[in-house]
Amino acid sequence: MPLYFFDTSALVKRYHIESGSEKVNEIFNNPDGVFIVTSLTVTEFVSAFARKLHEKVISEDDFRFCLSEFAKDIISLFWIIDLERSHINKSISLIIKHNLRTLDSLQLSAFLDLSSLNPIMITSDEALFDATVKEGFSAIKP
Repeated sequence: MPLYFFDTSALVKRYHIESGSEKVNEIFNNPDGVFIVTSLTVTEFVSAFARKLHEKVISEDDFRFCLSEFAKDIISLFWIIDLERSHINKSISLIIKHNLRTLDSLQLSAFLDLSSLNPIMITSDEALFDATVKEGFSAIKP
């Protein structure tokens, strides 16, 4: 049972066709896969699609449809990890060690909490991908 931890940069590819969407959909087609996000991902996801709307990359109807599909999936498909003070504390050392941005360090901190389960990071963010690999974990960059 592989555990796939999605950061937002990769997750948006499931709901908006772009480079890497095919690989993301392939991962989601694994019937044994467990899909994990953090509570932060929910906010980041809405922000990413709101930007697409305001930049006129997607229509208002597409925006509403994507949010609706994501809402259904967040209830039925994902394990959600709530961020805690320990994640914030760990993220500080990850920022210093890997020169990560704030939100990426929080994602990696939550991911590392699952280390005993051997999760796989799914991210399109180069710095987060590199940091995950340097921490000794598998990562896929769609």
